[in-house]
Amino acid sequence: MASFKALTITLGLLTLVCACSADPRTAPGPSSSPEIPKITAHAAPVPGRQLGPAMYGHSSGFVSPAIGSVNGRPVIVTGGRDDLLRVWDLATRKLIGEPIPAGQDGVDHIELHHWDGKDIAVVSGGTLRAWDLGTRRPLTPPIKTQTLDTDLLAVGSHDGRHVALTEGESPFDLRVWNLTTGRAAGVPLKGHEAEPRAGAIGQLGGTTVAVTGDADGILRSWDLRTGEALATAKVTSMDYISSIAILEGVAVITGTDGDFYGHMERWDLSTGAVTEVKHKGGFLPIELHELDGRTVTILGGDSTLRVTDLATGELIGHGWDSDDLLDHVAAVGEYGNTPILVIGDRDGMLTIWDLRTGRQLGKPFFGYGGDIETLAVTKVRGRAIAVTAGDDDTIRMWDLVTHKPFRAPISCSCIEHAPMTTATRDGKPVIIYADADIEHGLVARDAATGKRVDKTELSVASADGIAQLSADGSVVAAVTRDGEAELWELSAESRLRQVTATEVDAVAVGGRIIATASGDQIKLWDRAIGRPIGKPITSGGQAESLAIGQVDGKTIVFFRRKYAPEWGGIRLWDATTGEPYGKALSIRSTAMAVTRVGSRTVLVTGQNDGTVIVWDPQTMKPLLPPFSGHHGAVSGVAVTMIKGEPIAVSGGDDGSIRTWDLTGLSH
Repeated sequence: MASFKALTITLGLLTLVCACSADPRTAPGPSSSPEIPKITAHAAPVPGRQLGPAMYGHSSGFVSPAIGSVNGRPVIVTGGRDDLLRVWDLATRKLIGEPIPAGQDGVDHIELHHWDGKDIAVVSGGTLRAWDLGTRRPLTPPIKTQTLDTDLLAVGSHDGRHVALTEGESPFDLRVWNLTTGRAAGVPLKGHEAEPRAGAIGQLGGTTVAVTGDADGILRSWDLRTGEALATAKVTSMDYISSIAILEGVAVITGTDGDFYGHMERWDLSTGAVTEVKHKGGFLPIELHELDGRTVTILGGDSTLRVTDLATGELIGHGWDSDDLLDHVAAVGEYGNTPILVIGDRDGMLTIWDLRTGRQLGKPFFGYGGDIETLAVTKVRGRAIAVTAGDDDTIRMWDLVTHKPFRAPISCSCIEHAPMTTATRDGKPVIIYADADIEHGLVARDAATGKRVDKTELSVASADGIAQLSADGSVVAAVTRDGEAELWELSAESRLRQVTATEVDAVAVGGRIIATASGDQIKLWDRAIGRPIGKPITSGGQAESLAIGQVDGKTIVFFRRKYAPEWGGIRLWDATTGEPYGKALSIRSTAMAVTRVGSRTVLVTGQNDGTVIVWDPQTMKPLLPPFSGHHGAVSGVAVTMIKGEPIAVSGGDDGSIRTWDLTGLSH
């Protein structure tokens, strides 16, 4: 099997069993990793200890997949904007081990190789690095240049060294990197007068050469030993070069014209001749492969895949529907004797196709842990449950003891970054969120069954996005599109009552009090009669969120700032006197929760750096060391009880839900 493009990897022989894979919508891909241990009592509690592995489920974002093997086991390796590398068993579609924190500023491209007896992933994003997939350890220090963001053009071997070709530090230059030492190899390759777009490393008459193409359609070949340009040519049929492969002394270039119709050209590196490979229809050449002794190109377009003979341009077999997954074509390889194509789409879904028949092998599965946009906790039949909404238009629920899905995901038209909360309706736990299908009205779903039990035409979208929701028992407080505060009393009658505040940015309900924030003022209201209490509080800035809690026998309003210079900072106000309470927190918090743990009130914050901190509101000092684990910002925090002991729950932009031991705070 020849290796053509960055993602084309040869697989060993194995019997095809893909058809038995799990359906991701009933058992999310990442959560089907090896058995997660249950949370058990421990003799010497260690507050702040993470309880069990993280839980992944929401799937979204661009997936960069590659096909290869680890210790002889056929795998798919995926990466995405969460900076994590995931290794999947190709037969079972299950995650192998925990994700590898392999990226920085996203994983854009992955190349798999078997070098020196090791299974290697070369990963580019904000940095370039080679990883040993067997040990899950880096083989090189992170490589980062001024322009490496990261345009990895090619990976190959040169003079017994494993090297990568990327853009250089100067405009239009190229650089070769030694993937063992992490250092530059040789001199920069100079000559392009436009941005390099694609490249390949191969052999020409015993000499290791690189072929690169730039934004002006100029092709150059290079002697990697001397750094000298060998030849120059220009593509004639395309405006945008997307990929280059070197095959037996010929460079094959794919790309599109100004109308985004796909084209393919061949550059004979010995004679210098450039010829177009003709194919019928407006299809985009997306991959090269060897199939049954012939070099073929896989063409994508109009929601259809086609396989054509590279030499003749003739269609092999029949085109087949691909469900419009071709924007992010992934990798070509073999599975046993079956040539396969793995496609990752913009929703984070992976599908596997038989290149001979066009038949999809098994069911789709999700290969990326996308953003968790909001998080809440509740109790269902006595079980502690985390509820998350993600950017994949699903609401997912997790048993916080077993770390396994509590039920199948709930499809929703959840508004992006809209808040969610949990409340009670007629004594039963419900999930409250804003739904685009009812003009951004609020929906209540039974937490046990997932069925919708109520809705209101209360439109909660505002000009600046979706304001916070707050709940206390069966009362839900929301900010309307018109900037007013509304109370929704969940019952068989589902009544609405308006608070006469205007231009409201945030709202909170707790006990008999409602707090509303408008501009730099906070107003307090008597929930029973809907009238103001006391004088407005001057907060000093616009609120991102509010909360109400009891501290030292006093009713305290917790205010989290929305904008700079104190973005994410938290201040406390005495609801009775309107005066500041205690110290302000100058932190970059991205989420806030106020709750009772035993006899004390605690403030839990999620940070922009991925940490979770538990604070004493009286002193504004941390009660425990920061909890570290998320890769990226924390988007939601909450506290609940398991077997009489408190835990913190956090969700993050890395798609994970993590639980933290708070044992000791309640004693």
